[in-house]
Amino acid sequence: MDDNLYNLNLDYLITAKELILSGNEQKALFCLGLTPEATTHIRSMSIKQFKQLARSDYLKFAPRFNPNQWEEFLQSVNADDGSAESRASELLMFLPCPNSKS
Repeated sequence: MDDNLYNLNLDYLITAKELILSGNEQKALFCLGLTPEATTHIRSMSIKQFKQLARSDYLKFAPRFNPNQWEEFLQSVNADDGSAESRASELLMFLPCPNSKS
């Protein structure tokens, strides 16, 4: 398990619970893409359960990238160096390396 992926999952779950418990359930639904059922489960989960859930080998949430935002990103990144290789390298920086041990 990649530590970065674990931390990302755990931070997401903790942030979701903090929003829900602070009365911002609608914000958790909209901003974090949670379902009403997920908010019910997250509300009652312990930190121990969060840690256990975060340990899986995949993201516990689905990032919502707007195609227009991707297009703007690809056009603006390395405006001086518009090669496909440089744009691909920038995008790959967001992904964890499956073979690295952090």
